[in-house]
Amino acid sequence: MKFQEKRLCEVIRNEVALALEVHLEKAIEKGVTNALKSFGADADNRYEVQKDFHYLRHLRKHAETSSQMLTRAIISVTIAASAVAFWEGIKILLHKI
Repeated sequence: MKFQEKRLCEVIRNEVALALEVHLEKAIEKGVTNALKSFGADADNRYEVQKDFHYLRHLRKHAETSSQMLTRAIISVTIAASAVAFWEGIKILLHKI
């Protein structure tokens, strides 16, 4: 009798685990679909969602590049302006002598 009880418990455990796995997969899929819909993406059309994410990645990379270029431009202008101011100061000092 013990063997049958153990076997029955094992079968029940496997069935419960399988049912739980199926339930979790459905819940995860519904959660992802709701999250995509909340961002305005059409979750039913995976190709469009993929294109949207590709566009966002492209936009992010260009924003990062633009930010780096702006920082470099500001540093370059500051260095150039400092060099011109220094040179003009030297010229004024040389004309006084």
